[in-house]
Parts: sequence; structure tokens; C-alpha cells
Amino acid sequence: MLEGQVLKAEIMKISKSTIAVLAIASTSLFAVPVTAADSAAAGKGEPHWNCRSHPGGEWPIDPAEYVVRNCAFCHEPGIQGYAVAPRLAGQHRDYIIVQLERFRTKERNNPFSLKFMSHVSVNVQQDSYCAVGAYISTMVPEARRDGDEALLGKGEDIFRHGAPNDNIPACQFCHGPEAQGLGIFPRLGGQSYYYLKRRLEQWGQGLGAISPHMPGIASKLNADQVEAVASYLSFLPAAPSKGEF
Repeated sequence: MLEGQVLKAEIMKISKSTIAVLAIASTSLFAVPVTAADSAAAGKGEPHWNCRSHPGGEWPIDPAEYVVRNCAFCHEPGIQGYAVAPRLAGQHRDYIIVQLERFRTKERNNPFSLKFMSHVSVNVQQDSYCAVGAYISTMVPEARRDGDEALLGKGEDIFRHGAPNDNIPACQFCHGPEAQGLGIFPRLGGQSYYYLKRRLEQWGQGLGAISPHMPGIASKLNADQVEAVASYLSFLPAAPSKGEF
């Protein structure tokens, strides 16, 4: 009993350190110059994704039309997703922005990303990332509820407390108590069971190394634990986002 308590305490320390590292990384990631001129002056040549430069949702494109044209075929017109394509509605703006760039550069290297999204993302202009991400964040998400209801209790326990004996931290440490996500940490609540299960399996196989911690965590989950977590998340209420225009 004492050994189990000590192990759980150590995992809590590791998990808190992980969150701190990721928070610092996310702060650095979005510390971009305010204008393109500033970026050029800094010698970085980066596109300026300062979304606050477009107050009130006044964008150079119509994001609704843009999303329908570029996203609806795979993610369905309401962007609620299909079994193999994730729900995007209500996802956080900053997460969408980062992932679009990672698709474009092929950093996201799982098979579906390379086959589909890498080609789609090159058609999304980088100056439009903020508009697309902000609009998607305002769309009301719906819970897929396509997992196994019999596994909800087990899945919730892993999500909230982790699996100390397997050195697995709680999911809520990074994704929030209701799996609502924050910034570059994605909203998972109500996401498709099939999508979540596949992503956990891919991380466990070493795909998606751009996420510094998920491959290591997912590789420790056994098949039953993956089933339980993915099922639980699919039934969580997908609370509407306040939007991030």
C-alpha cells in the first residue's frame, strides 16, 4: 500500500512538471511579432498569426465559406466529423492553427494525415489560419457517444486519476477536468471513439513524435485501457465554445 502511494506521488510530480514544460513551450510558440514587418525585421520570415490583428471577426476571407469548401467533404458540413475524421466544431483556435501548419509541413506523420490533410492544408493560406481556426471555435460541437457504455467507469477513472501502477498520468492534467482542452491542448470531450482509439494506437506505435509526451503515455496503455478512455471521452458533453474571434 505504501509503495503504491509513493509511486502515485511521484507520478503527480512528473505530470506537474510536464504541464509546466508544455505551458512554457506554448507561450514560446505564440510569442510572434505583431506585424509582418516586425517579423521580417527580426529576420525570421515567419507568417504573422497574431489573431488579434483582425478585431471583431473582420477577416480577408469568408471563413464559413472557406471551411465548407475545404473541410466539409471529410468532416461533414457541420464539421462534426465522421468515424475516421475527427469533429472540428468547437475545437480551440490555437490548436487548429498549429495543426494546420503541422499538416502542411508533414510533421503530423500518421498515414491519414500524410494521405489527406497534408494535401488539403497546402490550399489553406497561412494568413487565413486565424480566420479558419477562430470560426471553427465558434461552431457548436456535438458529443459522438459512439463508445462502449459499459466501459465508462473504467475510462473515467483513468482520465481523472491515471493508472499509477502503470506509470500513466491522468489525462485531465493537460486536457482539463471535462476534457475541454485549452489553447494548443485539444478539446477531447465528445470526440469520436473511433478517432480517439486510432490516435492513441498510433501514438503508441511511435507516430506523431511532434507531441513530446503522448507517444510515451500511449505506449503504456494496454488495449483495454485504450478502449475505456476512448469510450468515456466520446460520451462527455461537448460544451459549446465561447468562440475565439
